[in-house]
Amino acid sequence: MAGTYWWEQCMLGLFVAGYVVLVVNALINRRSRLAQTSKSKIMNDCERCSVEMVRNIVPDAAVPEYRFRGMRLKMSAIHIGFEKVGVKLNSDGRCILEGVTGEFRPKKMAAIMGPSGAGKTTFMNAICGRAYYGTVTGQIRVNGKVSSIAEIKQLRGFVPQDDIVHEQLTVREQIYYSARLRNAEGTPKAAIEHIVEDVLNVMQLLDVQHSIVGDVEKRGISGGQRKRVNIGLELASRPTILMLDEPTSGLDSTTALDIIRSLKRLTAIGMTVVMVVHQPRYSLFTLFDEVLLLGLGGRTVYLDSSEGVLPYFTGLGFKMPEHENPADWFMDVISGKVKNEANPGLKSSGLAEVWNEKMDGVQEQDVVMQQRGTREDKFTFAKCLEEKLTAAGLGGADQLTKKQFLEFLSDLGIEKPCDAAAEQLMERIGFQEGVVTKQRLSSFLFCLMGSFSQDALSDVFDSNLDMGYSEASEVSEVPDGKSSGRRGRFFFQYPVLVHQNSIRWARHWRHKVFSTALIMFSACVFGQQARDKLSPDSVLCPIKINISHVAIGELTGVAVLAIFGSDRPVFWRESASGIGVTAFFLARVTVYAFDVLLWTYAFTAAWALTSSAPCPFWLWLIAFRMTAVSAAGIGVLMSTLVPKQSSTLATSVVILIAGGAVSEPQVVADARGFTSALAFLSPFTWAAGENYLAVIASMGGEEMVNYFAIPMMDGYKRVLESVGGGSLDYLTASYISCGVFGSLSLIFGYLGLRFSHRGRQV
Repeated sequence: MAGTYWWEQCMLGLFVAGYVVLVVNALINRRSRLAQTSKSKIMNDCERCSVEMVRNIVPDAAVPEYRFRGMRLKMSAIHIGFEKVGVKLNSDGRCILEGVTGEFRPKKMAAIMGPSGAGKTTFMNAICGRAYYGTVTGQIRVNGKVSSIAEIKQLRGFVPQDDIVHEQLTVREQIYYSARLRNAEGTPKAAIEHIVEDVLNVMQLLDVQHSIVGDVEKRGISGGQRKRVNIGLELASRPTILMLDEPTSGLDSTTALDIIRSLKRLTAIGMTVVMVVHQPRYSLFTLFDEVLLLGLGGRTVYLDSSEGVLPYFTGLGFKMPEHENPADWFMDVISGKVKNEANPGLKSSGLAEVWNEKMDGVQEQDVVMQQRGTREDKFTFAKCLEEKLTAAGLGGADQLTKKQFLEFLSDLGIEKPCDAAAEQLMERIGFQEGVVTKQRLSSFLFCLMGSFSQDALSDVFDSNLDMGYSEASEVSEVPDGKSSGRRGRFFFQYPVLVHQNSIRWARHWRHKVFSTALIMFSACVFGQQARDKLSPDSVLCPIKINISHVAIGELTGVAVLAIFGSDRPVFWRESASGIGVTAFFLARVTVYAFDVLLWTYAFTAAWALTSSAPCPFWLWLIAFRMTAVSAAGIGVLMSTLVPKQSSTLATSVVILIAGGAVSEPQVVADARGFTSALAFLSPFTWAAGENYLAVIASMGGEEMVNYFAIPMMDGYKRVLESVGGGSLDYLTASYISCGVFGSLSLIFGYLGLRFSHRGRQV
């Protein structure tokens, strides 16, 4: 008999092999953290030594602490212009934004501010094409062309107000997968790693790069660090324009200031940063190059430099009290809480008209990038380097050996880097065969004043990026998706997402052990109730089999609700960022399929043992697996369509009705007309019916069936023989029917994921 089920044994072998692959992958990922930490330490040590060299040789040179190696933007600059932008709600036609006109210049950091209800987030959603709840009016220009930021997703990053992240991944893993999925398919792994290092450095996350983000129940990183991760996910795509919705909300003033300073550094590499800000302290307020102030009713009351806001309002006659935070005072003025004693006729409602009159007399500014300031001349660097070398007794030769270079660092008073960092530093400088020319060393030091790494190693990685940052000052035409680095399609995204989900799967091992234990406990309870009642001569045999199928269906259907229900906001964000719905859906289903199979094996084994099932284990397994897979399909469907708080009840109701009502053996026996159609459409009828008829066949045939159970047997036969007209055996007919039902559940679940909440996926 065992040989009859050889293919089931092969499936078990494949299942075990798949589980081993998932576990091994998790272990390899865990061990790789040490190598990544060491690599980050070496790079930082190398950067520190480089900066100290410049500051010792040319003290007056302005050199940044860190130079980007992978963050070459996909386009040199983006200019956003908007004219009379407004939004009317679809629900009641109310206008919540009106006549906002102005521009956000390239390589600048701009803030959108205003009192509560002024339409700050609405305006950002409008220009980003995310205002799905209303009708957008007016014109939006991208580099002078009437367009929408939504049409340049590959160049735009949008950071939502809520910190929507993968709670079971580490900080570095979050950034890594975002970089893999949102950059061009051909981007090499080395370039991806450099992008990740850049993001971790600029957002000050290196110290927690291997920490789990965590959630409310399991504490992970701090709130400020979580906010940085939320921003870092967008930076990993190397956007040319970054939009942020209240990135400082919920943070203390010090943490908020640190985050804004980090974002300010991005303008040095060509990025345009626009954000909604609420109640910043004045030292933070002055970091913005431009400020858009919106008044009540969503109208513009100011759009210019942050330094000009205070003179503008005082020039209108408003007087600011001493020791007042100017940024808060501006909001009071716009809200009408400050009286204008010099000009009593000017109310807050008239600020928009005053600004419009002022702008009518100002010609539109030319969109021209300011040229970079004059840098230290290379000759000055060469001269200072020669003086230092001469003082160290190395001024005679034109070349330095590695030993002489390390001695020179010691003479400059620089802490010696570790051996690996020293080797990398000399590789960056351009040592060849153990020596480097003074000219090459001088050029290396001079290039350290730039925002990007320009050394012997960076030349290698520059060619690996799909579209490197251009130093040209002019604003260029917006490229299409192909020229700007088209993101990978399904066959690229799917394996990356499977790998990501396998890591998340491993982090839930405690939950999975507990779930499996509960399922086995339930199997023991139901198995004990079925003991001595599973032979054809018992009238309770079909009833106990059906109840057991309802049990495993209910357990499996509810257990898989977490597959999409708890992570729908993550899906909305990733879908809006260009992640394919098909790849996202199938990757999650693929990984969760192993859990469904595990629960099926565990339930069947515990149930068969406690019930003393008379037939082979494989006979029960086949039927229970059909039920489990069908119920899992119902769970997937509910997790995509029904709100999280109602999905458990909805799944339970569907499974109890399908398995405990329309597929109950006595109901199947008496089914006629409509009730017969319902029984036909329930996967429990097919799985439990095949199970019961297989037990009868393996234990002596129909003559062994209890007289009172014959109508139930005939009812199941009537349903199972309806597929193929009786030409198919019961097992094949059940496989086909349950397979169709499970497939339809997954298809409708996919469609629900794709087409529900479309506005959030823009």
